[in-house]
Amino acid sequence: MNPIPEPISREMSGGETLVSADERETISAAGDGDSEEASTSDERERKLMESPPSDDVCPICFGNFVVPCRAPCGHWYCGSCILQYWNFSAALQPCKCPMCSQRITKLIPEASLYQRRQSEISKVLRSVGDYNRLFMGGISGFVLKFLAFPLYIKRTFREMLNPDRPGVYLHEMRIIAMFIGLLYSFVPFDFLRIGRGNIIDLFDYSAFALSFILYLVGLYLRWKRERNIRELVDMPEGRD
Repeated sequence: MNPIPEPISREMSGGETLVSADERETISAAGDGDSEEASTSDERERKLMESPPSDDVCPICFGNFVVPCRAPCGHWYCGSCILQYWNFSAALQPCKCPMCSQRITKLIPEASLYQRRQSEISKVLRSVGDYNRLFMGGISGFVLKFLAFPLYIKRTFREMLNPDRPGVYLHEMRIIAMFIGLLYSFVPFDFLRIGRGNIIDLFDYSAFALSFILYLVGLYLRWKRERNIRELVDMPEGRD
């Protein structure tokens, strides 16, 4: 009679299980396959962190990436596109990601860009570096914000002239006006001759008036730009 083959695994005394060599090889192969899949996934994630997907485009210009930069949320943009987008956002705050609205406190350029010597790439990388240093914490960030104060004033004034956002900084203007009125009340000279009790109300009303005047100026500037554009468009037709 043929000998009865031993089972692949049998239970030993004490509840332990004896595993055959074939089963051990199967388990080892499965473990190797899992580790290879995990390493492949890690490699794919690492590549996505270092460079944008090859089949993707910039969500702002819908073109191929030029000086691609990654936001902390993982979305990629052209360096110049995301900086221009920030120029039309709040002046004193980091840019918000157009895709997920998460604040972009740091832009990470593609690693290979630092090896290139083109002037345009270097210019965008410098701008990205200035943006990152501007919103970094600590004393360095505070010093950079102080040095960039004229830029903040310019951008804030441009936003106040935007007729699509009337009174965008009215609340801040009223606070500044009331603070100036409070300081004036402690000045020994009352050169406005309206009484110290009414000085805070005067500055508060002045903030409303200034906001309305800036709104009218913004409307006029927009009308002037649109008129110039119409003249440029109609100019070839008049020559024909």
